[in-house]
Parts: sequence; structure tokens; C-alpha cells
Amino acid sequence: MTETLGAFAVLAWLAYLASRLLARRHLPELVGFLIVGALLGPSGIELVSEHELAALRPLTEIALAILMFVIGERVSVRALRAARWTLTTGATQYVLCAVLVFWATRAVGADRSVALVLAALAGAGAPMTIAHIVSSVKATGNYAVGVVGTHAVSDAFATTTFAAVLPIATILADQDADVSAAVLDFVQLGFGGAALGLLGGWFISRLGFQIETSGELLLFVLVHILLGWSIADWLDISLPLAALMAGATAASVSPEAFSLRLFRTIKSIEQPLYLLFFALAGASIHLNDLGGVGIVGLVYIGVRVAAKIVGGLVGGLFGGLGWKTALRLGVNLTPQAGVAVGLAVLASEVLGDPGAEAATVVLGSVVLFELVGPLLVAKDLHGSDPEQDPGQDNPTRMELPANVLIASPMPIEIPEWLIDLAARWRSRLVVYQPGEPESEHVANLLARCATKDVEVEFKPMRTESFTGAVVRTRAETQADMVVLFAARPQGATSRLVLFPSERIARELTVPVLTFPVTTEGPPEPAQKSRRWPWST
Repeated sequence: MTETLGAFAVLAWLAYLASRLLARRHLPELVGFLIVGALLGPSGIELVSEHELAALRPLTEIALAILMFVIGERVSVRALRAARWTLTTGATQYVLCAVLVFWATRAVGADRSVALVLAALAGAGAPMTIAHIVSSVKATGNYAVGVVGTHAVSDAFATTTFAAVLPIATILADQDADVSAAVLDFVQLGFGGAALGLLGGWFISRLGFQIETSGELLLFVLVHILLGWSIADWLDISLPLAALMAGATAASVSPEAFSLRLFRTIKSIEQPLYLLFFALAGASIHLNDLGGVGIVGLVYIGVRVAAKIVGGLVGGLFGGLGWKTALRLGVNLTPQAGVAVGLAVLASEVLGDPGAEAATVVLGSVVLFELVGPLLVAKDLHGSDPEQDPGQDNPTRMELPANVLIASPMPIEIPEWLIDLAARWRSRLVVYQPGEPESEHVANLLARCATKDVEVEFKPMRTESFTGAVVRTRAETQADMVVLFAARPQGATSRLVLFPSERIARELTVPVLTFPVTTEGPPEPAQKSRRWPWST
């Protein structure tokens, strides 16, 4: 084990140096990881042997699980609502790849079982590859996030479809394969991974919400991902699908503020995990697989690229993208790795010779797609913002808030100007402060808002943390803006501790306006008439 870790340390060090050299030339870092891994792996000088790769497999799988969990945020309900073309494109290009690859490979002589396996895997993507490219070229906006999400959706489709067709391919192969075992693989791949991910994501969301420090939150998530990896390995469940579903579930069912904090915390360890995963993935590349793809492999590669481009165009247009952006999207969908490799290896184990033939085609094409695809994607994303396509609305256009949350840890009288502003914006007000709905204070507020045709809801604050209460209420009410009337002691200018209002502003992603309420010190005569009844 010492020699194995030493060899990996040298591999990681050289991969890091190569990535730095490529980054200075505006090329994706992961290409350096892959190239160095391939040169030092079994296909190269064999610094890292097949035996050592097998010994390091648990580290690779855990890194894969963590990264797929992070990518799950891109396919959460919120992300799919923000970029609905992610789902339409993922589904369209996958179906198109599957149909065209099946008929094309059959036309050049591929066996039915081989063509079926290739069709199921053709639409699979490389979400981790794209996520790292997006990070390395500092691409921002809904388009960059949506490309990663589209790859993740493609992998989810590929895993479930492969699980469904595996028993059929087993029968068509006419081998002495165990059909019942293939059906069990379908249950484990298609349902086991999804069920484990849903349960794990819900569990992390419910318990993690109570953790305040980032270090403890990171430890909490890593422990549960490690537990999920153990369960997946024990039950032979698809680990990538389980991790992806766990991340998507946690991002969907958690309050938005906690979801952002959760994934921001995990992303703090992304870079070392990318180096670990892609350096070892590069070492696992067999360059001699390129020579074994044959005519079926060439057809598979050509048809897959064409189907990705056409599927990206059609799915993007259906999802609301402009035609120029949708046309460019197909190029960004060509990389393939990860899930496709794992499923291809499984096919070779279950189907015998037909599975081995399909795996050779997939593995050979993955070498090409992983070495060339990232360069094309990086070139497309670097220094450009496809969201500015003329066919789309300007994404930077500001919209008036539909819901405004007004919060205070003490009962205050809502200023008249704020009600006037809500009337002008046609916004709905949610007032969150201590008090009873039947009190005279609340009745007066409702009457003032009614005279100006402003919809208002009063929510009484109970005994709990003001910061957590505001964050939770904002998520419940879907407020687009928060106005805080928060206490700030007079004379407090230099301090080490953040006030609650400042912590709230850091937690939320919507605009937060803070109006300090003086709670200490003598009243100022000029403002005496404006002070509230509880002031002294």
C-alpha cells in the first residue's frame, strides 16, 4: 500500500504541474490530468499498474460519489425550473442518440444485442468533466450551469435505460447468461440507486439543516456519503446514480439558503477530488482500445456526434433557447465518460462476447471523446456568454419583487413609504414580527394597506433564532426581497461578531435592505416623534 500511495503521489504531482501549464494557455486542467494519467498508467510507462489501480479503486469511487452529489444540485427542481431546456435537451438528445445509433450500427453488421447496448450508452454524458471545465474557465450564468445539468440528466437516462434493456440484450445474445441475474441488475441499477439517493438526500437535508459550522457540515456530509458508498457496494447499486439523486434531492427539499450553504461547503474540496478522479481515470485509459473500435466504432462515433448536435438544437429550441445557442449546445454534449465506462464494463461481464465487443467500442470512443471533447467545450465556454443570444430575453433585466418580506425581532410600525412603494410595485407584503394577529397594532397595519390596495399577510414570530426564522420564512413565502428592521446598538463600529441582519444578508440570495433600529443610548430630540412606543 505504501508503494501504491507513493506512485499515486508522483502521478498527482505531475498531473498538477501539467494542469498548471495548460491553464496558462487557457486549456482545461483535466486534459492535463488525463494525459499524465495515460502516460504514467498501464498504457504508458506503468508507474501505476493495474494492481495499484485496483487498490486505489475505493478512493476513486468515493471521489466520484462526492462529485456526483455536488452535480446533483444542477438537476434539482429549482435548477430545472430556472433552465427548463436542461430537461428537454437531455431527453431529446438521448432518445435521438439511442434510435440512430441502434439502426446505424445494425446497418453495418453489429449484432442486435451489441447494437442495443451501444444505443443505451450513446446518449450518456460526462457531467464531472463539464463541471470541471466550467469551473476552470470561470464560466457563469444559467447556460454554463445548464450544460452540466444536461449531462447529468443524460447519465440518469442512460443508467435507467441500460438497466431496462440489459435483460433483453441477454436474451438476444443467445448466450448461456443468467437472465434472472440480468433482471436483478435491472432492479438494482434502475431502482436501487434512485431509492438510495432519494433516502440519503432527504436524510442529509433534514439533519444537516441543524448544523451551523461549515466544518461540521462538511464532516456530516462526507460521513453519510461514505456510508452510502458502503451500502451501494454491498447491494451492487449504481453509485453514480445514487449520489446524483442524493444531491438533487437535498437541493430540492432543503430551504434555498441551506441548499446554497450545503453545496458551497462541499465545493471547497472539489479541486483535489477532481485531480484524484481524473488522474486515476487517465491511468485507466487503454490507448490500444482505439485500434479495436472497427467500422462499428467509427459509425458509433460519427452518428453519436451528429445526434448530439441535432438533439441539442431541437431540445434547446423546445426549452426556450435561441437557435444559435441551441446549435452550439450540441458540441458541448459530446464528451463521454464515467457512467458509460462503468455500464460498458458491466455489459461485458453479463453478456459475454457481445458485451465485450460493445465495451471495446464504448471504451475506445471514450478515449477520443475525453481527450478532444473538453478542448471543444472549453473553447466554446471561455470568454463567452451564450445567454446573450439574440433569440433570448436579456437575463440581466431586473424585475420588480412580487413578494416582499418585512421582518423585525420587535414589533414596529411599518413606515408609510414602504407601503407606498409596495403599492407602486404591486408587490405583496409579508410582515414577520412578534405580536398577535388580533392585536390593534396588526389591525391598523391591515387597514393602512387596504386603503392603498396592497395585499399583506401578518406572520407572528415565536421564540426562535431571528436569523434562522427569517431565512426559513423567506423560503416559505418565496419572497423576492427582504426588508429588515434590526437592532444595532449605538456606537458599535468595530467588532468581531456579525449582527443578525448581516448574517441574514450572507445567507440569502435575494436583495436584503437593512434599517437599523437603535436600542441603546438617549433618544435624539429631532427623531423623538418618530420613535416607537417601547423606546425610552
